Amino acid sequence: MSENGKLAASELSTIPGGRLRKDAAVAWLVMRHFIGTEKGVWVCPTSQRTSYRCFADQQYFWNLYQCGQGALAARPGTSNHGWGIAVDLPSAAMQAAVRECGHRFGWGIRGGQLPSDAPSEAWHATFHPGVFVPPAHPKPTHPYQYMSDREQAARDALVKERRTARRHGGWAELDPSHRKRAAKAKNELKHCARDIAAAAKKSGWDEGHRKARYDYIHKLIGA
Repeated sequence: MSENGKLAASELSTIPGGRLRKDAAVAWLVMRHFIGTEKGVWVCPTSQRTSYRCFADQQYFWNLYQCGQGALAARPGTSNHGWGIAVDLPSAAMQAAVRECGHRFGWGIRGGQLPSDAPSEAWHATFHPGVFVPPAHPKPTHPYQYMSDREQAARDALVKERRTARRHGGWAELDPSHRKRAAKAKNELKHCARDIAAAAKKSGWDEGHRKARYDYIHKLIGA
């Protein structure tokens, strides 16, 4: 039987920036894609410890709270982070987007149509099982959704400069600074790909959707 903060890896799925229980992760990724494409905001946790949170991490935050050195924290074994159904959002824009749209995907937050289990925290979103029904034939998830902030930033910079070059008839028609920015972004993507490969050697290609991210980066580099 599952225990709070002690979920097996098989019960969890990776999302950009963290992990969630499988049903919560499905709903989160569909919501993330909708909000990202409609509003240009790509929601993510504040850190690896603010989506699913293991028992030891919850104990750490609880101890800080008890000593008056940290924010409000639930007693270890009682937090929805420990069940993999809560996410803390780092920006007001992300919080507003979930407040407006989250109920459609089973995610509640303070001020939204579905409640949060931590109404005193504007950043805390909670998944409500059974509210969201995944589409029978979901669209394939684009690798961009799985990329880290660093990878997305490099990808966006490279794509932006390439589009600018195409609009103006090629690199020769632009100020050299555009090509330099594209080269810098491309080089950053190469570093990202090496980091992904190094991580994959330690814990496999499946974790963190590494294969999809790695292949997509190489496609960008070779384009």
